[in-house]
Amino acid sequence: MKVPIRKERIFRTLCVKEGLTISRLSKETGLAKSYVYRVLKELEKEDAVWISGKIYVNYDVFIRKWGEFKRYIFEKINPIILDLLIPDRLKKLLKDYAISGPYAELLVQGESSGKPLIVYIDEEAFLNIKEKILNIGRPGLGYIRIYPYDKAIFKGSWMLRGWRIVSIPQLSADIIALGTYADLGLKLFKRWLDAGKRV
Repeated sequence: MKVPIRKERIFRTLCVKEGLTISRLSKETGLAKSYVYRVLKELEKEDAVWISGKIYVNYDVFIRKWGEFKRYIFEKINPIILDLLIPDRLKKLLKDYAISGPYAELLVQGESSGKPLIVYIDEEAFLNIKEKILNIGRPGLGYIRIYPYDKAIFKGSWMLRGWRIVSIPQLSADIIALGTYADLGLKLFKRWLDAGKRV
């Protein structure tokens, strides 16, 4: 069974765009309207959203549900695990990438240990670069986790200290999914909401 990583497009879009209809959300995400409807109905049962013509989000529940879903994804996908003394070497190798996890949180808020470093790269580009990635460090060990992923994860990404970081909602969900720093993920998401959804 294929891991439904494209489902995250729904979470990501609902965090940044308000007042969407199911049809509009389907267009924004590029996902079938019937699939979007099913996912929303699941979220509605969990009180994460409610649908009344437009979709309304209960952000506190919503981000926790996204974190739970992301934990499921992390359990199903096997990343490349890499030991690399100087993570900046990855930046020279990768073009379409974004980082997440405690390492990205450390750059943004400075409250975690910075491990692991999650790196998302485009699924298609991954095949062309896999061997080069394996050659710059020791595979199978270390704190860097590289995931070939849906290109939509780059939406809303931004630059900080030379790194491209996923959107704040995505970063928050990823940190919640890892469990150890879940409270930091919730805090970061709340700060983002309080700042008017701006970085």
